[in-house]
Amino acid sequence: MRKTRKIHIRDLFSISYEKQIIYFVLLLLVFFGFTEIIAISFIRKMEYTWTISKKTEFGIIEEEVSKIIIRPREEAKRRFLALTENPNLKRIVILDDENNMLYDTSPYSEKIRVTRELSEEPLLMISREGGMILTSYWSRAYSGTGKPLTIILFSPREEIPYLLRFLKVNSFIRIGGTCIGFILGIYFIIFVLSPFRRMGEIAKTLKKKEVKSVEEIVTTFNETIKELKGMYAKEKQKVKRMEKEISMKEHLASLGEMSAGIAHEFKNSLGAIIGFTGLALKEKDNQEYIQKVHKEAQALNNVVNEFLFFAKPQHLEKESISLQEIISELTKDPPEKITVTVTMNNTPCVFADKHLLERAFSNIIRNAYESMPDGGAFSVCSIVHPRKRSISIIFKDEGTGISSRVKRQVFTPFFSTKADGSGLGLSIVYKVISLHNGKVRLKSLRKGTIVEIELPTEQVA
Repeated sequence: MRKTRKIHIRDLFSISYEKQIIYFVLLLLVFFGFTEIIAISFIRKMEYTWTISKKTEFGIIEEEVSKIIIRPREEAKRRFLALTENPNLKRIVILDDENNMLYDTSPYSEKIRVTRELSEEPLLMISREGGMILTSYWSRAYSGTGKPLTIILFSPREEIPYLLRFLKVNSFIRIGGTCIGFILGIYFIIFVLSPFRRMGEIAKTLKKKEVKSVEEIVTTFNETIKELKGMYAKEKQKVKRMEKEISMKEHLASLGEMSAGIAHEFKNSLGAIIGFTGLALKEKDNQEYIQKVHKEAQALNNVVNEFLFFAKPQHLEKESISLQEIISELTKDPPEKITVTVTMNNTPCVFADKHLLERAFSNIIRNAYESMPDGGAFSVCSIVHPRKRSISIIFKDEGTGISSRVKRQVFTPFFSTKADGSGLGLSIVYKVISLHNGKVRLKSLRKGTIVEIELPTEQVA
């Protein structure tokens, strides 16, 4: 069993100042609530006593009224008026069984509206009428003919029930106000006084600490200055590095514009060479040399095309396309010794530029084929992400893989591990997917590489 710890009086002085105040206020709240409950019980008892006395008093008057009812009308009216001289009775109203008024001692003949079915038992009630608090008494009687009658007796304003109700309501208001005050007091202690008290304690602690020598202060100050200088130097280096990067980007941009112009001129010359070598291939003389020239010119033309594609801005021409059809078309004629598996059933169509996606996927597939010169397995599958509203196309090969050093630079333009590579293949992939607000992820295994292309599907057709 868990042991309970007894709290002694001396323990109260060891708790925090805020808790002492909270306990004191809580004790006051309990004491005040207890006294209010006693007061409400006393008020209810007084109400009950007053009601019983009033019912008894009206019961006596009711007997007199019942005797007068059977007398002639004029004599009964005179006796009713005599009864109203009683200081405890203001008005007498007699109703028949259909609630029609038979007698009314009021000179103004105020209309009585019966809003409830009268019970056989006498009923005492308190009501407001014309700003006055009146006690009314309902009872049943019978006329000389045996017909049932209703007797309504009104007494003048009584201060006792008004006072009792006022005290009762006032008690509930005081209890509610005390609870609200307690809550506000706790909030004030916790969120206003506590921080100031903690600051005072810290100040006292600092005053009690002894400063050994002025040298300590000077040493601390010098160390702070050194730290600030180091931070300033680091920020200054960052600014210089950013300035160099901006300058380099501007320089590369100008080189790009110039290179694009040169590439256009170079492409025109290559077009002429390829055209003439194509015509020469139709002749039988010097076929071997002409084929080499034609092949090199074609390879150079591909490099120029990739460079122009990478350098110039691209404008997307989006349409509803099937990723499954594109992948199936690009993988239908694989090299020898390479087996291709495509798993893209029920892949939704996307809204994208078909030509650009074909180019990006073609570069990925070509790299996978080239990484497996001795053959292997190549697979393509798709995964739909409903929550992310995207779709992933995953390319997996069993090639030589990519080292961590190469992986960091694989998307850098003109970086290539191949002797005859342009270094723009994966850079173009990254650019195309970025234009479609997609993501490219690269993961190298012990054997093989996984390339994941994630495209958004907000505009699925």
